[in-house]
Amino acid sequence: MTPPSPSELSMLSTAELFERAEAEIRADDPEWHWDHLVALHQRPTPEVFETAWALTRDSDPERRELGVRVLREVGRNDPAAADLRRDNAPVLRDLLAREEDVTVLAWVVSAIGYNLVAEALPDLIRLAGHPDDAVRFHVAANLPVLADPEAPEDAAVAALELLTGDEDEDVRGYAIYGLVTELNVDRDRIAGTLAKLLAHPDPEVRRLAAGEPY
Repeated sequence: MTPPSPSELSMLSTAELFERAEAEIRADDPEWHWDHLVALHQRPTPEVFETAWALTRDSDPERRELGVRVLREVGRNDPAAADLRRDNAPVLRDLLAREEDVTVLAWVVSAIGYNLVAEALPDLIRLAGHPDDAVRFHVAANLPVLADPEAPEDAAVAALELLTGDEDEDVRGYAIYGLVTELNVDRDRIAGTLAKLLAHPDPEVRRLAAGEPY
């Protein structure tokens, strides 16, 4: 299938973009072009935000996922959309508190990080021990984004320390990178964790623990 051109996408109504973006979500094809979802990200109108907010309350998890994935990035680089993006915070936190579908929950965690919803930091910390790998991955990736970079909260540091021992290598890698590189954590504070990581049998773990680029 030939991807639509920018001019073709611009001719579609917001309702048409949502319909086609939903088809992209349902297909979940790694070879698929996410053109319509991306087009929604680039159309930060009140209609797009309001439709996405409504979708987060839908009974269908794939429609909730669509709503969250639109809110994750719509208007992210557009200063004119700042007020609308601020209104994402209560919507995302409400969904985070009640979402039971793990795929949707993982995207909510990611969207909270992309929207810099710092007040949701305690909520993410509580998910550090979640049984689903994808949820823990997004927690590891987004805790450093929400924590105070110069004086990270004790609970955030503890959660990242926990995740540095995760069985999933991607979760583990992001947690180590966040703890060692992204946050200004006193090395004495995490000396025990660092010692374990620097003696780890996996060379990638040792490399990240030494502060080398991810």
